[in-house]
Amino acid sequence: MNTLNLDTHGSVKPPIAELCAVNKSFITAGGHELKVLQDIDVAVHEGELLALLGQSGSGKSTILRCLTGLIEPSSGRALMEGQPLHGVNTQASVVFQTFALYPWLTVEQNVAVGLMSRQLSRADRDAAVDRAIELIGLGNYHAAYPRELSGGMRQRVGIARALVSQPRLLCLDEAFSALDVLTAENLRQELISLWRTPGTGLSSIFMVTHNIEEAVEMATRIVVLFPRPGRLGLVLDNPLPYPRDTRSTEFQRLVSIIHECITTTTLPDHPADLLDVPQAGQPISRGRKRMESIPLVPVGQILGLLSILHDSPELSNIYDISDEIGKEFGETISLVKAAEILEFIDTPKDEVRFTELGQRFVGADAAGKQAIFAEQVFKLRLFHIIIALLNEHEEVEAERVIKDIASALPYDSPEKVFETMIAWGRYAGLMDFNTKTGMVFVPKDDTDEIGQ
Repeated sequence: MNTLNLDTHGSVKPPIAELCAVNKSFITAGGHELKVLQDIDVAVHEGELLALLGQSGSGKSTILRCLTGLIEPSSGRALMEGQPLHGVNTQASVVFQTFALYPWLTVEQNVAVGLMSRQLSRADRDAAVDRAIELIGLGNYHAAYPRELSGGMRQRVGIARALVSQPRLLCLDEAFSALDVLTAENLRQELISLWRTPGTGLSSIFMVTHNIEEAVEMATRIVVLFPRPGRLGLVLDNPLPYPRDTRSTEFQRLVSIIHECITTTTLPDHPADLLDVPQAGQPISRGRKRMESIPLVPVGQILGLLSILHDSPELSNIYDISDEIGKEFGETISLVKAAEILEFIDTPKDEVRFTELGQRFVGADAAGKQAIFAEQVFKLRLFHIIIALLNEHEEVEAERVIKDIASALPYDSPEKVFETMIAWGRYAGLMDFNTKTGMVFVPKDDTDEIGQ
């Protein structure tokens, strides 16, 4: 493994791939601009294994696609070895989360797909394919079809296809997340060994992952990406020697640093927003002053989390909760965040504690839960504004609501936020949506005069 970024004259080599001040936006199905990345500066140097760590929806895969030239930034520059990148980065190959193999082709033929853009003789192509297959440990499976292979072996074929062109940069887009725990661990170790072995031609690896332990186990440098919009947070060198002991004190210390960084950013310890204080003669408004994003979490999952916390009071740590409910850490944070903005729980540091309101909510009957939920939902600024609009017009076009969401929350997908708002609003009995007419309305049986 080459750890010196120097050329033959002793000068510092430019990064293999680099993004400078990159911003990226997409247009959603509804025609609204969704800002995904903001001011991204990241570089992959020769000889390193760089892990980009972040929760789902933070823009990790978008960064990978910009680095490899699969998509262009909206602004900023993508570079390859210090030069502007035009089109696909020919020095890079990508292994995706899904195996993406052609089921009608054999292992040998699937690997050969990685050489389609190269002008090689039949003998050179066959030699390159054989070498890649041997490197990844599939020497006896040249003629096998994907349906005859296990998930781990199919992903090996994907890695062999990426390596066959001898790229200087191998990119892994959640490459182990679809595998079982033991298979993923074995494949991670084999890939590290392959990267560290001289003569394989593999210089650098750029991996995106949501798994903190995976990043600490594999990477020489870790970059944490914060969501909405995706922006760089913590950048951490990882000097631990290989092979790494996941039970060691230093390994666990690095994991804890990253955990705390993500938790503190996503679930900051700040006092609840002050409610609007009316002037004399003005109606009381119970909406919060600050407009905040709504976690895209179903009501049922919020209720399930509160039920688990009530039945298992020993689960007071967000990491233990994540293990208990079997969700990735980023998903757990979104779920906890949803319960927190509804004021059912509090999150000092990495603890999760019931509030008095949360205890009262869990102990209430169905009607009581709905009333409390409605009261808390109405406090959220975005709901407060939309419900006030419904109180005035009785029903409103969904497109108008979505446009208001897009304006208020430019870094969120307005269509997805709208779907979550409708789900929460239905449970609360505050709003509903008619898919046939495209109108948002107040349910007819709503007798609660919240906000009046």
